[in-house]
Amino acid sequence: MSSSSRCSLYAELLANIRQISLVASLTSPSDASTRVAVAADGSTVELTHHGEVHKISLPAKIPLGSTLLPIDQRQNGTTALSWRLPLGGTVPHPHLSSDTPAWSATDFDVGVQVACRNCNTVVVEEGTVKVWKDLPSENWAEMMEFWHCHKPDHHHEDGHEHGHSRDEHFGKADEKSLAARGYGASSIISAQPGVGFVDLTTILFTERDCQNITYSNSAFEQGSLNRQDLPLTNNRSLNVFCSSCHSQLGFYVFRTAAVTLLKWQMSCKSASGSAPGITECLAATIISTISRSASSKSLIMPINETESEVKQTVIYAWVLNANIVYSSSNGALGRPAIKLLYQKIPREEADKMLEAVTCEAQEINLPAIAIEKVVEHLDESNWLLPEKERVFREWRVGLLTR
Repeated sequence: MSSSSRCSLYAELLANIRQISLVASLTSPSDASTRVAVAADGSTVELTHHGEVHKISLPAKIPLGSTLLPIDQRQNGTTALSWRLPLGGTVPHPHLSSDTPAWSATDFDVGVQVACRNCNTVVVEEGTVKVWKDLPSENWAEMMEFWHCHKPDHHHEDGHEHGHSRDEHFGKADEKSLAARGYGASSIISAQPGVGFVDLTTILFTERDCQNITYSNSAFEQGSLNRQDLPLTNNRSLNVFCSSCHSQLGFYVFRTAAVTLLKWQMSCKSASGSAPGITECLAATIISTISRSASSKSLIMPINETESEVKQTVIYAWVLNANIVYSSSNGALGRPAIKLLYQKIPREEADKMLEAVTCEAQEINLPAIAIEKVVEHLDESNWLLPEKERVFREWRVGLLTR
């Protein structure tokens, strides 16, 4: 049943202005039977309309307990009622002050087992990983190259500066330190035995640290347990599947010599107790992209390196608010999310946008099947919104769970 066939409530926490936006969507114009009341504890709201009763738990408590919300005269007789409710005390939701992605290196104990999330088949055996390391930010190599090419000018007013210029001294010391950790400007981070590398969306291991996986240039049926048995159709990557349930777990990337496992396809005991899905991983990537580039627009493109990925759906996303918490009487309770505009566009159009000098959108790459799941998630979230807030010009409005 769509949300438009019955009354509903939608609440969104606007932490920056310390308010909650509340919207009641009605199946018929409001009249004397319409009442919207705040419960005594200020944490829930109840809508009554023509005998229908709907409740919603607010994203945060408000100091308006046992209050009947007034209906603005301009909204009387309409099917959409809205209020701005003041917050009381501090904003309680931890997601509003933390941008830490799910599953960082500090979440894992040494030796923890990694398995296929779909069937629990062990991929990295318990005791294999001796150390976990977070990979540096996505643009770390670019910044190191920029630093090497654009060192600050030397200032030698008296002909000396303690024997070395500031950039000379920093450059030699810092270069050695970075190189020792595998982060030098000219180096490529590659997989290491006994090390689990973690980034926003994937976990990297050496081939020999993994088991029960099948490599393929395309589908599972054309795969092999031995990577060397496969013909080399591209020099970038292979698909990696679970040998038991045939789920695609990730990729083997030649450049890093790493089995790159997608977080949302894996199961692993963590300190946070979380198990990030595709939406949480994408949300973390979008937030990181905004922080790095200051651009709120992204083109979410399919990884087009393997023959099995024939679908060319691209999501063009424009972030409105990266930090909301919302509740809906249709099934969501205090859920942190990114509120964004989105539309599906052809691959050819996305490629032209990226080639343009004036392009503001940042490219984000995901497997094609993951993009399809993201589209499904955004379409479902669109129905949670009040009907008049679901579309803006050629864009749809969606809520990407964080």
